[in-house]
Amino acid sequence: MKRDFSLTRCFARFELFTIAAALCCMLLFTATATFAKDKAPKAMGAELCPVNVESMRAAIEDTIAEFGPRYPDGPRYLQQLSELAEKQKVVGGASAETKEVDEALKALRSEAMLAHPLLKFGKLLFMKRHNYSASHIYSEHTDGGRELGGNICILSPVAPNGNVTEIIPEFSEGIFGQFDLSFDATKLVFAYKRDKQTSYRIFEVNIDGSDLRPLTFDGDEEESVARYKSYPCYGRYDDVDPCYLPDGRIFFASSRSRRAVSCFPCTVTSMHVMDADGGNVRCLSDGQFTELDPAVMDDGRVVYMRWEYVDKGFGNVQSLWSMHPDGSYSDHVFKNSSRRPAGMVDPRGIPGTTKIVTIGAPHCGPPVGPVILVDNRITRRADEAMTNITPEIGYPDMFQTTKNAGAFRQPYPLSDKLFLVSYSPHNPQLAGPGHYGLCVLDKWGNRTDLYLDRETSCFQPIPLRPRRKPTEVAKLAEKSVAAEDEIATMFMQDVYRGLTGIQRGRVKYIRVMEALVTTWDEGQRANKHGDTAGLQSAAVSHKADVGRKKIYGIAKVHEDGSACFTVPARRNLFFQALDEDFMELQRMRTFVNLMPGEARSCIGCHESRRSAPDATPAMAMRHPIQALTPQPGDSGPRMVHYEADVQPTLDKHCVGCHGGAKPEGGLDLSGELTGLWNRSYENLIEKRLVSQLNGGYGAAYVEETRPLSFGSHKSKLVERIRKAPCKSDLTREEFIKIVTWIDSNVPYYGTHDGKKNIKWKDEPDFRPLPLVAK
Repeated sequence: MKRDFSLTRCFARFELFTIAAALCCMLLFTATATFAKDKAPKAMGAELCPVNVESMRAAIEDTIAEFGPRYPDGPRYLQQLSELAEKQKVVGGASAETKEVDEALKALRSEAMLAHPLLKFGKLLFMKRHNYSASHIYSEHTDGGRELGGNICILSPVAPNGNVTEIIPEFSEGIFGQFDLSFDATKLVFAYKRDKQTSYRIFEVNIDGSDLRPLTFDGDEEESVARYKSYPCYGRYDDVDPCYLPDGRIFFASSRSRRAVSCFPCTVTSMHVMDADGGNVRCLSDGQFTELDPAVMDDGRVVYMRWEYVDKGFGNVQSLWSMHPDGSYSDHVFKNSSRRPAGMVDPRGIPGTTKIVTIGAPHCGPPVGPVILVDNRITRRADEAMTNITPEIGYPDMFQTTKNAGAFRQPYPLSDKLFLVSYSPHNPQLAGPGHYGLCVLDKWGNRTDLYLDRETSCFQPIPLRPRRKPTEVAKLAEKSVAAEDEIATMFMQDVYRGLTGIQRGRVKYIRVMEALVTTWDEGQRANKHGDTAGLQSAAVSHKADVGRKKIYGIAKVHEDGSACFTVPARRNLFFQALDEDFMELQRMRTFVNLMPGEARSCIGCHESRRSAPDATPAMAMRHPIQALTPQPGDSGPRMVHYEADVQPTLDKHCVGCHGGAKPEGGLDLSGELTGLWNRSYENLIEKRLVSQLNGGYGAAYVEETRPLSFGSHKSKLVERIRKAPCKSDLTREEFIKIVTWIDSNVPYYGTHDGKKNIKWKDEPDFRPLPLVAK
């Protein structure tokens, strides 16, 4: 069955977009699609960049100091550089002599950089393919491949005029995704689809092109395509971004978990693992949104890009995370508190260091941008950990802000000073043929062409040679238990560490919450029924968070601030510090996944990750591990749902004054239904009687916030109901449900079941309560 996967068709079917957002993305797509082959840039590559004499001198001097006789022409390069620099000063201006000097400097730069001892390997792997034209950082797997043709190739010798050999000529008419080289350099694993209508699957092949074999298969995809035919952005699942693990298994990203982006018609890719022969495929992560670009670091952890926005907004939080190869110990690596760059893609650990090289990318547009070195020993949150070694390309925000300064992709570190990278000196939003080439880049920003192809682009340079196998991380012991019995353990040493301004003794409980995903079924159903809201593909809230929230229970905090308790495994968990009235003092605005049997600990709440734990044994360690208990008024885990949690209390206590034809103070708290919500809910939000975080378009809200910055303690509604006469009849349980709703960031819906739009009010499945709320 042929289907049109064009972005325009998705827009036509996707009613959630605001006109401004739709026009922005449509213009981006139009610019990309109309960049015809005959308009491809004739001048291309790093040699377009002028030579910075001082940067070049610093690089040559450093290479001489580090490699000595292995860089024998270094002194000559320095001498020539000095002579040309002097001549440059003399000629000046825009003359023929000036151009001659500039060309001589570029030739010297090329010679000096290509002579670097770390480039003395015989063969280079890379990929030829047409440029992807992705509309978003996370959408290459669905809308990236629009032109057929390409291959994984070998360049030998490693020089601009080296010979190029295709490894898999029989696949040259399809579309390639990323690939990885085995540690012994004998095999390749790669993503590939044979045409625009099919999906990416993972294949393996020997480096000589023999024994080509698929590792993943279509399975029930045909049935899935038929099921979602009314909503073409779902249905097919892609397996992409494979990488070898030290134990022989293969790690990859896949949309087979059937989750949906909640603000755009696109499938979510999650982290998966499979055996070396393709068997035993398992999903390792339960993230809300897209995870991409896994790569194994020296210490055996897998670093990858993770997108999420727990009470933060839709953009700017595509950060670096890591996990063990079995999915345990998911951990923030860098960027949750930096607004720019919006995202970080293509991360790779730098051998022999703890640093990471990555690309800073926009949220809207292709995943390209400046090359950044990250040293999270400095900080995991702030900009001080970043060094932009291509500063002429600034850190992009929601959109690519330096459209004419070029862009980089897929850096490969040879050291912490020298990198292979794919580079284009032109507008990264234009996808003409021959747009990207391979270049050598150093930490001083010097670059030179390594290989260019005038007919197509070149990506993902990797030396074809064996490399040291990373540390093999021990796996968690696997236990055979039912899914509902899968638990993990959390230990907090002192919740007050990081809670600036909160007096000791004030925190009484930790509330355990979950931020839920949106599935393909839920997204399609909402679109079909008109149950979208602004940029929410399935309506959850008005001017608040897109994610539904679930409460699992609370754990007691001891007098010294410690707590130890069990939590459900395989969930997107976040925590809230509560006072004696079950009101939030601070919340965790991200989530963590734990695998069954995993035990995790933290020193405090929002504390610095470089802090050391106290030597004094925590009180929680002298007590049994707590099981979570329900809050007063609850009987167990439940969804947060306005019509079940808040409206009954308003009906009972409030609408007598705040209802009818002339509600007191002009505040109508009745449960009269509106388009997607009800009257009281809209009034509480619009009149700013509750303090919530608006997860609107581009509102990333990534800045660190002090305790009590928002939530129930800052809400006028709570202030009012704690005073007479409103306080008189309100029970403790009713009060707790109201403040819990506010501290869950005021969702209206706790379920995507049924129909929501008021036009369906006479249908039997109109606005059902979530099962755990009935």
